[in-house]
Amino acid sequence: MRGRRCGPGSACLGNVMLALLAHRTLRWLERQRVRYYLARMNVGERVSIKEGLRVARPENVTIGSDVRINSDVLLQAHGPIDIGDFTMLASRCAIVTATHDMAKRGIEAFDTLTKAPVRIGRHCWLGVGVTVLPGVTIGDGTVVGAGSVVTHDLPPGMICAGVPAKPMRQRPSQPQGSGPA
Repeated sequence: MRGRRCGPGSACLGNVMLALLAHRTLRWLERQRVRYYLARMNVGERVSIKEGLRVARPENVTIGSDVRINSDVLLQAHGPIDIGDFTMLASRCAIVTATHDMAKRGIEAFDTLTKAPVRIGRHCWLGVGVTVLPGVTIGDGTVVGAGSVVTHDLPPGMICAGVPAKPMRQRPSQPQGSGPA
């Protein structure tokens, strides 16, 4: 028996069609989930959101205009999350606004959340896999390097990286007339 061929009426053609149908159905479901979030969040104009967004408590999220959110981003908004205009979140970023009370033990620890808002300024860029913890403010124009964990406030206009994230150097200024300020 030589190579198997897919042709009209063959089982492999049916498998291909079934896989295509499943793929299209999953993509449709993903778009419905994003529409659900968008209807409950306060969102500016021209916001782009890629597949895989997960939002806990979307009513606590405010997203400015011209924001780009890449794939597989988590917004855990037990407290408020505010994302400024012209900000970019790369893939697999996590923004967390609550944590469990470390002083509690047992079942009591599961039920006790400490909440704090997160604010990300305008013109910011969070690299791949950045985690932002509760109570943090990231200043306008700040870039946070891939894989960083932001545990405290970061000043505006800086390039920051590390675990925990720390300012490394000043972000280069934008040349005059090269885009929105």
